[in-house]
Amino acid sequence: MSTPLNLPVPDRDQLYLRLTQAGLRATQQRLGILEALLTLPGHPTAEQVFRSVRPANPTISLGTVYKALDSFVAAGLLKRVADADGTRRRYDTDCTNHHHLVCQDTQEIIDYCDPKLDQLLQEFFATKGFEHFQPQSFSLHITGVRK
Repeated sequence: MSTPLNLPVPDRDQLYLRLTQAGLRATQQRLGILEALLTLPGHPTAEQVFRSVRPANPTISLGTVYKALDSFVAAGLLKRVADADGTRRRYDTDCTNHHHLVCQDTQEIIDYCDPKLDQLLQEFFATKGFEHFQPQSFSLHITGVRK
């Protein structure tokens, strides 16, 4: 569901289709929240989404935004990502397998893909022989300081 910054945000019909294909009702509030997620930079918090949709939906509550985000995660439209200290939930519209580099100073979250790292992780788990557990995907959360 990722929308790179150089591509236009899908129109309302496309957003409607994404929601209905995920098995969700495409209410005006959900459409606005999904649109905000695709236009806000980085990995926004629920509060950032709320501030973005509030002008067009003055009666929307923060609780409604949280409920919509939870339903989007459950439907596979989003992933939840923790910030550097793990206290705030952030949201990622890129549901492909990737890792996150999290800056402790700025709280910026940077998507990171590395097939070699993924291969190393697969080999590690294959050689360790964890009983009753077969990894399906990997998502590392690496905290540090951006220089």
